[in-house]
Amino acid sequence: MNKPMETATDYQKWVTINTGKQEVFDALTRGIDHWWGKVDQPAVEPGDIFKISFGEGSYWKFNIVDLVVPQTVTWECVESHQDHHIAGIDKEWLGSKLYWEIYENENGTEVRLLHQGLVPSGVCYGVCANAWDFYIADSLKNYLEKGEGKPGEM
Repeated sequence: MNKPMETATDYQKWVTINTGKQEVFDALTRGIDHWWGKVDQPAVEPGDIFKISFGEGSYWKFNIVDLVVPQTVTWECVESHQDHHIAGIDKEWLGSKLYWEIYENENGTEVRLLHQGLVPSGVCYGVCANAWDFYIADSLKNYLEKGEGKPGEM
């Protein structure tokens, strides 16, 4: 994966999940609707564009930039409409990239997210970092370990 140098300011989150690498990869490609939000189609091929939505208000469209089974997934935000009523939030997401990396370790599988472009000085950081913390450490983890994610709950 051609990931740029990460900075200390880009949002990063990692969590160890008691499952295998392929299960995590599948959750990030075919199972997004089980832990994040409603998806219009699976995210399975580079060049595919998929939409994640929450009710009638918020949605994001992502282009799949890169997939390496079962270790990396890269998305680029190509459209954003959020109903948080925060000026500039949609523009801030456009062009941001989400780099998912999957590693096995002695405790299970570690999932790492680098959201390049989501930085503390941005208007979205507080809301978006809290949401990512929930969706990764709670919803994704619960989905993979217990079969029950919490999509759309944040």
